[in-house]
Amino acid sequence: MPSILLVDDDPGIRDLVSDFLGRHGYDVTTAEDGSTMDRAIGKSQKPFDLVVLDLMMPGEHGLEIARRLAKPGGPAIIMLSAMGEDSDRIVGLEVGADDYLPKPCNPRELLARIRAVLRRHQGGAAPEHKLMRFGALEIDRDARVVSVAGQPAELTSY
Repeated sequence: MPSILLVDDDPGIRDLVSDFLGRHGYDVTTAEDGSTMDRAIGKSQKPFDLVVLDLMMPGEHGLEIARRLAKPGGPAIIMLSAMGEDSDRIVGLEVGADDYLPKPCNPRELLARIRAVLRRHQGGAAPEHKLMRFGALEIDRDARVVSVAGQPAELTSY
């Protein structure tokens, strides 16, 4: 399951986007600023596949964060910002972002851009999501296990 680090100082956006992406098979970690992001990266057991990054945050500006993250082998970066002028997007892409989406945005467009960036960044198709969630129901297609509210469910062939 691809892992995404969402860095945005607006708790409403963090909740909305992380819930939406989680329902679409992504493992999402959130951070409210650059220092919280650094702690999340330090605690993570594996590198994040992609960072969705706001620009205007308290403390370190998103462009500086993008400069730090944009290195060979680093995560893909999608900037998600209220700064949507042509010059803002151009600067964001020039400092290392793989894509730039102005706020407000349609969550489905963000999802499509994430899939496209991961496909390019990983050198092929984005991994198929084998874990599906529908409310309390969870289906793990790889393990062939179904659970309801965290408890394994018995299945029959009928």
